[in-house]
Amino acid sequence: MSDRELDAVSLGEAAYLRIRADIVSCQLAPGERLTERRLAADTGFGVSPIRDALTRLDHEGLVRTLPRKGYQVKPLTIKAVDDLFNFWAVLGPEVARRGVVGATDEQLDRIMACGAEIASLTKEQGRTRETTRRTVEIIDQMFTILAQATRNDYMISTCARLSAEMTRVWILVIDSELLDYGEPLDPLGRWKGNFLLRDGDKFAEFARHYIEQSHNRVLRTLARWPSVVATEVVPLRKTTPQ
Repeated sequence: MSDRELDAVSLGEAAYLRIRADIVSCQLAPGERLTERRLAADTGFGVSPIRDALTRLDHEGLVRTLPRKGYQVKPLTIKAVDDLFNFWAVLGPEVARRGVVGATDEQLDRIMACGAEIASLTKEQGRTRETTRRTVEIIDQMFTILAQATRNDYMISTCARLSAEMTRVWILVIDSELLDYGEPLDPLGRWKGNFLLRDGDKFAEFARHYIEQSHNRVLRTLARWPSVVATEVVPLRKTTPQ
């Protein structure tokens, strides 16, 4: 591969990471229309790296191509969010089961450190928008480590894709101020002992409980969403009158 080709690959990767991060963080909102030229102007990348990035994001399901109209950030609907959590409820417990058994001591230590950080956040700052957002980020890190511990490439790649979708949902819900921050998100709690004993079945039960708790919490929030009558979930900052 020539130096020019290597530069093109690195630029395409950089453009992909930038746009993906903007989509996951909802800087590029669900349903938002995109064009290669606009993204090139906004990010400073050339049209060619932007096109490569959008092709990858289309394959991942974060962007969809609109023939002769450009691209669109994949919209979120109530059904899509419900389907997402239902699929996660199938995969997540199995990732937890296999991951806790296959994890190295270093991976177990990292997960325990995540749990300790969440406990510290809750104790010191209570349950606020910021601590809830950070808690969701940390739990996502825990599942990422567990997926890596399975050493199953399909589980790892699928979890990465689900993580991006789940992060979009959580950011919208948390930033909406419709979420009840008083309801606890307990990432380890009474399952800590089973985790340390590498009890896969018990830890899978923990994962199932957490996912179900999160699923119900998000759907209760979306049930009060102003755009729910239009079926599509859009950021409230886009719909609230100035």
